[in-house]
Amino acid sequence: MAGPVAWALLGAGSIGIHLWLGRDSGLAERFYSRGVFVALRYAWDNTLGYWPAPWIYTFLAAAVVWGVWRIVRLLRRRPGRRLSSVRTLIGRGTLRVAGWAGALVFFFYFLWGFNYDRVSLERQVGLEASPLDAAALESEAAWAAGRLAETRERIPLSGSHALGPGSGPANLEAEIRSCLSGILGNLGYPAPGRVRVRPLWSAGLLMRMSDTGFYFPFGCEGYTADGLLAFERPFTMSHEMVHAFGISDEGSANFLGFLACQASDEPVVRYSGYLAYWNYVFPELARASREAARKVAAGLPEGVLEDMKAERENWDRYRGPLRRISTAVYEQYLKSQGVREGIKSYNRFVTLLAAWRRRAG
Repeated sequence: MAGPVAWALLGAGSIGIHLWLGRDSGLAERFYSRGVFVALRYAWDNTLGYWPAPWIYTFLAAAVVWGVWRIVRLLRRRPGRRLSSVRTLIGRGTLRVAGWAGALVFFFYFLWGFNYDRVSLERQVGLEASPLDAAALESEAAWAAGRLAETRERIPLSGSHALGPGSGPANLEAEIRSCLSGILGNLGYPAPGRVRVRPLWSAGLLMRMSDTGFYFPFGCEGYTADGLLAFERPFTMSHEMVHAFGISDEGSANFLGFLACQASDEPVVRYSGYLAYWNYVFPELARASREAARKVAAGLPEGVLEDMKAERENWDRYRGPLRRISTAVYEQYLKSQGVREGIKSYNRFVTLLAAWRRRAG
């Protein structure tokens, strides 16, 4: 039983190191995020990263095969073999579970999780992000509305109806990777390897959990939900790809993902970024001033309004109790990683982009 004990200790030690480092750790930034993680990223992407299927399928299939094997092995126990006492069985079972949990925790932190402790984007880039008042929110929303109208006009055959499934570029992953690598390089972040973000078939499960995508540390790749509309997918892919490059903070992933979309030559990709920003800034403006929100929204062209309607109708298909449960679980997960704002950390997108635009003049 030395194995389970060792894994349990490694898992506990990983949590201890995470707590000791804390947020905004220069040690984590230098030795892990810009050292160990970069080496892991290069090694994985140039070997196992070429695996043709999403790694989460392989991971789950391996877990099922291993579980069946363990059950068969137990059932085929020799009749004459003496069974252990109930107390011994419980003790061994508990130790094995602790070992499995420890192994998962260790590999989570080793493969990606220590990025939660790295120096914040504000400090790295030198942004002074601060809460916005109603006037500043109105300015941001008006800017987003203008960019939405302008960019949508550049989408071929867009018209005044909602954009269809064929509106995105065929090489979306490569386009996002190229744009994001350039953005990260300009900001002084390493952009190692050939990261993957793949569509994941989940029969709508992700969206029922109010999730557009996620990063899978054990397969070193990200996924986007299968139910997303074509013009939603570029921003979601960009967000998850930021995570794959080692930036764990959700607000920072939104911000950097937006910059990557904005840098694209593909109008649908740029449009996806502007629409995502609108979906964050407009609700904040509506809470601050309903009158200002109505004024800004009144200037949106019919095609953009049709896209927003299609978004709402699509998400309404996936409403249910699972969304509330998964949101509560993810809230606690983020807080356990030192993200005090929890899910609200996504909204830092607005203050970060507003600060970026102020600095750019």
